[in-house]
Amino acid sequence: MTLQDAGRPLEGCLIVFDLDGTLVDTAPDLHRVLNIVLEQEGFSPVSLDDVRSKVGQGARALIKRSAQAQGRLLTPDALTRLTATYIEVYSQDIAQLSRPFPGVIEALDELEKMGAAFCVCTKKKTQLSVQLLEALKLAHRFRAIVGADSVSNRKPHAEHYLHALATAGGVLNQSIMIGDSSADVGTARAAGAPVILVEFGYTDIAPEALKPDAILSHYSELSAIATKLLRRNRI
Repeated sequence: MTLQDAGRPLEGCLIVFDLDGTLVDTAPDLHRVLNIVLEQEGFSPVSLDDVRSKVGQGARALIKRSAQAQGRLLTPDALTRLTATYIEVYSQDIAQLSRPFPGVIEALDELEKMGAAFCVCTKKKTQLSVQLLEALKLAHRFRAIVGADSVSNRKPHAEHYLHALATAGGVLNQSIMIGDSSADVGTARAAGAPVILVEFGYTDIAPEALKPDAILSHYSELSAIATKLLRRNRI
């Protein structure tokens, strides 16, 4: 009897997670810090919904787009300075308001019992990603945490996914990407892996429009969806 037959159908499989908007609802902290930085520069505060739709491209783009929305263009030097301030303030209390999405812990427990292992592939800097997951007592659940600064070509390039996979000791045809954005679909497609998008992430594009292999509305669905896609990919 194989391990797959003995109640561990995902033995040897690696599930690759995006971080912000997929594993953890970080928008409340990103929103808090952004408004601290903007208000220091005389900007009006922005709404949480605005932040949720702009998070995906990183702190620098978030600040730039928030300023543009108020009719102001920041010089490159000003943008660099504000980004550094943002990261400094954020790192001081990185998980004041951030929490795993509902069902994440239970899904990791269930998938682990089924034999799966996990890693993180995120556009967030590696140090901040580790710091966040440690603050939430989740870092030990992941074989690798690979931020954008760990690779030459970040998501949606295949290199980011493949590097995370290799660092975690995974095999491509036994891996799957879980994300919330076009970058997550792009990196999975470029690498040749199936991809699931969450419905509750940080994107202004409907998940259906990005044509993932499946859409997740709650983490309670993940084990069944992942098992189906990984079995198909192994064939």
